[in-house]
Amino acid sequence: MTEEPLHLTLVRHGATDWNGAGRWQGWSDTPLGPVGEEQAARLRPRLAGRPFDRAFSSDLARAARTAELSLPAGTPLTLDVRLRELHFGRFEGVTTDDVLHDAGYAQWQLDPWGTPAPDGESLSQVGARLREWAEELPGGRVVAFTHGAAIRALLCDLFGWPARPQPGYVLPFPYQLSHTSLTTLTRSGQGAGARWALVTYNDHAHLE
Repeated sequence: MTEEPLHLTLVRHGATDWNGAGRWQGWSDTPLGPVGEEQAARLRPRLAGRPFDRAFSSDLARAARTAELSLPAGTPLTLDVRLRELHFGRFEGVTTDDVLHDAGYAQWQLDPWGTPAPDGESLSQVGARLREWAEELPGGRVVAFTHGAAIRALLCDLFGWPARPQPGYVLPFPYQLSHTSLTTLTRSGQGAGARWALVTYNDHAHLE
């Protein structure tokens, strides 16, 4: 019996007030802000035309609220801690300006992919936990509401994208990802023989 392909849509949550202030949220459970609620409302008509078999979200409020506002009413939503953002550890809630002269920050930034933030996670750990979640999914059409670093860490893990330190930016990604953007992937097969493909990245046409 041939395994049904997986069609996976990853949605970055809407903006929060901390996003607007440039604060790193990580596992801090910040609420969706007014701008984020408007972004989710604009996403809703797009998702209405995409029937999903299952819907998942990070258990953090900003992701779950984005799902609530953008999915059809009554859609069952499964929360999974593995879809959380990068844990910034002792850098939760800071801005780049706050830590520019912090020796611990400078050391972490030499290799944020392989080195955990102090009392936090490395991006390779984030990519691994999202991949574990994604590989468990059966076939069908799935949507998941998660976070900017988490989505990019998964793509780096799956496709070998580079994760090189970026001057003036805490994350080692030269590619941006908009709030409420859609990134879609397909998977054929499962286990060691699974073949992943990236279909769209950072589709935020509903915000334009």
